[in-house]
Amino acid sequence: MTWKKIVCGFLALLLICGSGNLGTALANTDELTRIVLSKNELTMETGDTQSLKATAVYLSGKTEDVTISTDWNSENISVATVHAGTITAKDVGTSVIKAEYKGKLAVATLSVTKKLKALTVDQQTVDLRKGDEVQLILEALYSDGEKDLVTQKADWIIDNSSIATVTNGLIKGHGSGTASITAKFGRMSVVIPVSVEIARRLEPDKKQVSLLTGKSYNIQLKAIYPDGSFDENVEALAEWSSDNEGVADAIKGEIKAYGPGTAVITAKYGTKTVAIQVDVDTTRALTVSEQDLYLKIGDKKPVTLTAIYADGKEEPVTSVAEWSSDKPDIVSVSKGVIMAHASGEAVITAKYAGKTIQIRVDVEVPRYLDPSPSYLGMRSGDSKQIKLEASFVSGKPENITDKAEWTSSNSDIAYVKNGYVTAYKAGTATITAKYGGKQVTIPVDVDLPQKITLNKTALNLQIGDSYTLTANVLFSNGDSEDITSKAEWKSSSENVATVRQGSVIGVGTGAATITASYANRSVSLSVNVGVIQSITPSEKKLVMKNGETETITLKATYTDESTKDITAQAEWKSSKPDVAQVVLGKVTALSSGKATISAVFDGKTISIPVEVDQAQTLNFEPRMLVLTVNESADITLTATDASGKTVKVTEDAEWKSSNAKVADVNKGHVVGYGSGRATITATYGGKTVSIPVEVGIVTTLEASKRFVQVKTGKQVQVSLTAKFSDGRTTDVTNDAEWKVSGYKVADVSNGLISGIGYGKTTVTAKYNGKTVSIPVEVDMLKYLKTDVVQIEMKKGETKKVTAIATYTDGSEEDVTKPALWTTSRLLTADVKDGVIKATGPGKATITVTYGGKRTPIVVIVK
Repeated sequence: MTWKKIVCGFLALLLICGSGNLGTALANTDELTRIVLSKNELTMETGDTQSLKATAVYLSGKTEDVTISTDWNSENISVATVHAGTITAKDVGTSVIKAEYKGKLAVATLSVTKKLKALTVDQQTVDLRKGDEVQLILEALYSDGEKDLVTQKADWIIDNSSIATVTNGLIKGHGSGTASITAKFGRMSVVIPVSVEIARRLEPDKKQVSLLTGKSYNIQLKAIYPDGSFDENVEALAEWSSDNEGVADAIKGEIKAYGPGTAVITAKYGTKTVAIQVDVDTTRALTVSEQDLYLKIGDKKPVTLTAIYADGKEEPVTSVAEWSSDKPDIVSVSKGVIMAHASGEAVITAKYAGKTIQIRVDVEVPRYLDPSPSYLGMRSGDSKQIKLEASFVSGKPENITDKAEWTSSNSDIAYVKNGYVTAYKAGTATITAKYGGKQVTIPVDVDLPQKITLNKTALNLQIGDSYTLTANVLFSNGDSEDITSKAEWKSSSENVATVRQGSVIGVGTGAATITASYANRSVSLSVNVGVIQSITPSEKKLVMKNGETETITLKATYTDESTKDITAQAEWKSSKPDVAQVVLGKVTALSSGKATISAVFDGKTISIPVEVDQAQTLNFEPRMLVLTVNESADITLTATDASGKTVKVTEDAEWKSSNAKVADVNKGHVVGYGSGRATITATYGGKTVSIPVEVGIVTTLEASKRFVQVKTGKQVQVSLTAKFSDGRTTDVTNDAEWKVSGYKVADVSNGLISGIGYGKTTVTAKYNGKTVSIPVEVDMLKYLKTDVVQIEMKKGETKKVTAIATYTDGSEEDVTKPALWTTSRLLTADVKDGVIKATGPGKATITVTYGGKRTPIVVIVK
């Protein structure tokens, strides 16, 4: 037994030794070369966790996930910790994550930032005007409660830079419309809607204005925005125009009447316009206290009717006017008292002395319904929401989408419920929304192209030429498709041009229309084949001597811009063969006179005038004309031929004016129409002469007064004299254009200067390009004095003080009432219109101011 045990032990030892050598050999063939991490750089926020994976790579190429077996550690455990590859961010900072497995090391760098909890912006929406700027403030809120302004650090993006631009949160408006701005910081972003110059509508305080000639009215214009807000004074910012400036015009909302008649004044602000009817009468006008009323059922509203006469006098005529309602069951009226009975709209008319004025009344009825969008282009299976708003006379627009009655003209194509539209199949339908007696329709196209476009708008070909057109269809969602091979192509004239799948071939001379049709849409273009556009002669006019010859060549230009010499193919003819004859374009002069050479080709005719042995010299009288406006004079023209014979040719010559607005001419008769210079030319027998003409040229313009001093309410007449180039003078006071630089100081009309208020200004008169300026002073004082300069008073006592103004012309005036009185100490003395009242002991200074001058009064109260 002992021997057997020894043998078995020996065999086991051999087996163990053999196995060890074999394991070593296997190990050497599968040696670990390195370990690899799933990431080598990480960025985290405090409190977050993130996992790394460790993979062992062996010499044989085998890989193994050893994440659990790897020894992990963090170089800075205050910043982050790691366990089994899972990293936990602790605090702001950096660290190095180390992974070690069987002697192999791999590292990853880690950066930890504060945990971003939210991004906030100081304005949720932005509404601004063109040229305005708005600065947004972006703030980052971290999980530890700290905040940081990141406006300059964030990325700012706008989806429509034509509407507005944004730089570091600074928004600037450029064009009317809407856009969206996105601010990005870290892993968060915020979106801010932007509206630029978007007004829902414009509302003037009056839509009908009646004025007398020379009078004016200031319109107040409000811009109503979608949120119901409005601007009080956009009349100064709006663009104003008139369809009849001779009747009335407007500047910054001020409507001024110039002559009898009617005009429509239009105000434009942003993308909206509004019209105001203006009636101008030389005798009288009617005004009403309110022209647009919004009432509830049962309400009563009195209005006042006023008649304005030519002399400016105003008179209430409410009780004597004739009142009527076009719908008395909705609104009735009696002597200016308007009563609402039922929901609806009505017009109240007031008539007096041949004049009428109307008042529009709404009784619980919306002004209009506003759908958004107003058109839907959809594809099958799409769903879109229509928003419906009702706008009333008072208050902001109201969303009535859920209150309206919605219907579809074809529910199989587009179905609607509460404004929510669902597209089922290709076709067209009309969505109708009804509310408060009003209705609005929204067209819907499903899977229908918006339009078909061709790569050419017109074709010009020669017979036998060809061109291939390309047709594209555009859908409402912006998709486009080449449908050249799918479209149906037709030619209006197969004898002129044929078409097959867009390929057009010129067949015969003429014009045709090519049409491409697809999915109920079509587009057309014109085709010209071998069509002559024009015939051009080499000479437009011939001036010849007897016996001379000239050759005229003809060139035909076709619609495809090609050209051809057709001199030999044309039919030539002379109107006077005894003066000039023509053969195939060759003209021979036979005798003195005039003739016309004509050439006909393919239905087109051209004519060339011919003159043979015409005038050698032209003479005219007078040598120069000086006229006033509407004055006329005659020019005599004589021609001398080669034989020395002289003949009057005034009526036979060709006359022209270089400026018909200044002076025009007909057979030598010249008429002056406007101020300026012109040159009259006369052409006869190949000769041309020029006669200078001056009409109404003003050399100097003189005013009767070089300086004007006037008081408020007073007037001074200035006359204006114009001196013309021929030495004549005339009074042009009523014909000149008068203006004043400061309308609050003075006014001027036909030279009559009126004092309005204290100050200095300049009156300018302009006539025929000349201008003269007259300085004007109103209420200019030499000095201001009071009848006392110091007063002693007792508490409760009053005393009257008089202020006397001495003007620069030496005149004096009691200005106690109109002057401005102030006190330096109200507890000692008070003052009103020169009456001083002692209110308490002490010393005060009373100051009186008038016409730019001031003087003090010392008051001592004991």
